[in-house]
Amino acid sequence: MTPAEYSALAHPRLSHPARTLYTLQLRRLVLEHQPARLNYPELGRALAVVDPSDPSGFSFQVTARQLTELFDELMEAGLLHVEVVAESEHYHQCSFQLPLLTQKVRSPLPERPFQMHLQWRPDEELPALARLCGVLDASYHEEELGEFIAYWLGRPEVFDSQHQWMLKFIRTLKTRRYVRRQPMVEQGYQQVTAAPAEAGPSKRAQQMIEEAKRLAQMSAKQEPDND
Repeated sequence: MTPAEYSALAHPRLSHPARTLYTLQLRRLVLEHQPARLNYPELGRALAVVDPSDPSGFSFQVTARQLTELFDELMEAGLLHVEVVAESEHYHQCSFQLPLLTQKVRSPLPERPFQMHLQWRPDEELPALARLCGVLDASYHEEELGEFIAYWLGRPEVFDSQHQWMLKFIRTLKTRRYVRRQPMVEQGYQQVTAAPAEAGPSKRAQQMIEEAKRLAQMSAKQEPDND
């Protein structure tokens, strides 16, 4: 179940039969690639609870009108979209979609850590997260992603959440781009990163020191010999 579905189903105004109808029936139809149509008899039988001790054989049943009300609940919650037939009093045989089945939002539950795997990809929150970390351009090459995945595949003892893996990836991009910005100088046939300037006296200060040494040496030569 996606975090968006969990958040919508947890709403206190959504009835228990509506939650059951969505999670055990409508969602199953879509995930099993069955025809996404609202079949009232099938869904009514699926919600019915058998009770052998009851003369009718059921301890819980829903009517067609109640099914329509349950669909209305799910549509108000944003969990269901029905392609309504004009001037129809019900939704029988209408096509439907589950908008939140593929929508991703942050879950109210903690994310479960996992190992790095070959199919890992950053999600849609990467650009915003990168900006918070000082990386304005969150675009990347597949080579960069491949190197990142390969590096962490070699460390199967590391388990992180999706958010933590993205932070690691952003730090990798930031480091690579910092190195790429360093000026290059030629040494023979190779290009190497220029070494940072060493701290010390400026060129003008060094000239003044050399001049002072030269004057001191000249003064010493001009002193008379008292012996």
